[in-house]
Amino acid sequence: MQMSTPDPAEAVLRKHLRNHLGAHMASLGYKTTRSATDTVTTPEIVRRNPVRGRIAYGETLLSSDFVSRECHERLQLFSKRRTRRRSSILFFIAVGEKHRDEVESLLGKLGIVSASKGGHVHVVLIPAAK
Repeated sequence: MQMSTPDPAEAVLRKHLRNHLGAHMASLGYKTTRSATDTVTTPEIVRRNPVRGRIAYGETLLSSDFVSRECHERLQLFSKRRTRRRSSILFFIAVGEKHRDEVESLLGKLGIVSASKGGHVHVVLIPAAK
């Protein structure tokens, strides 16, 4: 989630989450990056699997994002996106390990089905920065 005036500490934490999420997606074969055109409707990370041709989205969540209406709208938007052939797009959400329960609760409140319940939205727990 991109914020208009980021706090320097939040910017560092978001970069940490983004780097780990990018590495996680790369380990799953989503290595090719796609250029972002519109920041409102484009996820933070857009990757493509060069072998299978599948697209995956990635977003980072901080504790301040859990109450943001803009964040909720972006999560709902990206979780409902489909390809031209109407298949679902994998959506990865990076969050700190200590916020696991909060993000699961938020996804439930927003009506987003996570992968743990058979959906295509995956919550990636990232260890705290050292």
